[in-house]
Amino acid sequence: MQRPLVLFAAALAVGAAPPLFFPASRTARPVRVASENLCRGAAFAPARIGFFPHFSKAISDEGRVRIVAIGSSSTEGVGASAPAENYPSQLRDMLERALPAEAVEVVNLGIGGETAAETVVRLREEIPRLEPDLVLWQVGANDGIDGVPPKQYEAIVRAALRFLKGGEADVLLVGMQWTRKLAANPNYMAIQGVTARVAREEGVPLVSRYDAMRLFARATGREDFTGPDDLHLNDKGYRCLAEQIAATLSRATERKIAGRT
Repeated sequence: MQRPLVLFAAALAVGAAPPLFFPASRTARPVRVASENLCRGAAFAPARIGFFPHFSKAISDEGRVRIVAIGSSSTEGVGASAPAENYPSQLRDMLERALPAEAVEVVNLGIGGETAAETVVRLREEIPRLEPDLVLWQVGANDGIDGVPPKQYEAIVRAALRFLKGGEADVLLVGMQWTRKLAANPNYMAIQGVTARVAREEGVPLVSRYDAMRLFARATGREDFTGPDDLHLNDKGYRCLAEQIAATLSRATERKIAGRT
């Protein structure tokens, strides 16, 4: 029997942080996913996002979904108190409780310290082999910190996105983190701008951690999403990133049910 397409519904108001709801159908009782009161992840999901056909089809037709998260330390989970607290693990737990799927698999291919060029070598080999329904590619921070020239970075990311779009998986970029120190680095800011522009030009949704962390700090005066090194996320930061990604998937899937593409 074909499973109904999932509808994700989430509040978008910045001033409130109600739970995220993931009903299995329009008539089913919603499954509650507890939301961190300080995250407000849904408020920072991309305003414009298309439908994720591979992700949605895996849920509705097969009841099984495989997500591959690839990137550097923010994917590996450096700064988390335990592996279960990194963002791929928290996202998996969230989706397992919410989706009408028999199995949710999130493969973590994060390796701390990698630049985009280093990750792309693994990406080109591992993504075809693993055959995911959705690829989450976290990219940019180390290129900005290490002084990689923006034009070089752009060429690498653009080519890799075109490679991914030619496959059988949906693609979601996970952008760079914000701290005051990082925002004062000119190369970091240039890479951040390139990431946003290339994602837009290639038609790939971008989860902007940078904007979420910056705007939240401005609105609340709180900057407690990173650890003592003021760079890597802590458990709360990873939870909020997972919620931001979940809200993005929510919006993408909701478009199909509403008859939009």
